[in-house]
Amino acid sequence: MLRLYDTRHRLVEPLLPPGSRALRAYTSAGLPGQVHADLIRRVLERSGVRVLACRDLAEDLTPLNVRPAEPVADGMPGALRLLGGRLDLYLSDTEEVVDDAAVRHHARSAATLDAPIPGDPLPVRLALMEHRYRDAATLTSDDLREAGDTIGRWRRKVAEWAEEPSSPIAKDHADAMNEAFDDDLDTPGALRILRALEEDREVPPGSKFETFLHADHILALDLSADIGRLR
Repeated sequence: MLRLYDTRHRLVEPLLPPGSRALRAYTSAGLPGQVHADLIRRVLERSGVRVLACRDLAEDLTPLNVRPAEPVADGMPGALRLLGGRLDLYLSDTEEVVDDAAVRHHARSAATLDAPIPGDPLPVRLALMEHRYRDAATLTSDDLREAGDTIGRWRRKVAEWAEEPSSPIAKDHADAMNEAFDDDLDTPGALRILRALEEDREVPPGSKFETFLHADHILALDLSADIGRLR
């Protein structure tokens, strides 16, 4: 189960108590925080947790593959009304005092974006994942260009591997990535494992294909986009 750093307790703690299968979440943050909230949601849903999500940003974030959430216009009061008076997770991008009676877990997104969003915005998503959500990082145009190059390379390789004989998922790599995601949303660690898999000559191309698509359920970089287009 996912564990996140709670800013009040200064500890990495389970996001839900044992046996809980639903989570009520409110995100009050700019674009980087909304992407981080989406990653958290995807990790939880992979584990079978139903996420009831709302946010204070009304902007359409689907080009970033951020899943829809109920918009709230009046901040925390509106979120509490919508979600039954108590939140399991409140994610923000500011330092603030949080009401312990209303919020079970408070996490903070610390990344900022100092570059225009490109026409294909998914490099923003990958560039954010190169840093842990709670570590201060400022993304530049160079970061986005590098992320775009990586996405392009991965899409081409996935398309090439799709032409190879099918093989089972590379379980050791997939399990290690899942453990990284669960460990305080360690996206840099998960990406290191994915890059190691990309270069591992002992793993069949068909296994790389299955494992990259498995990871993309959380990464949401549309890594299958070039399948069938390389001919």
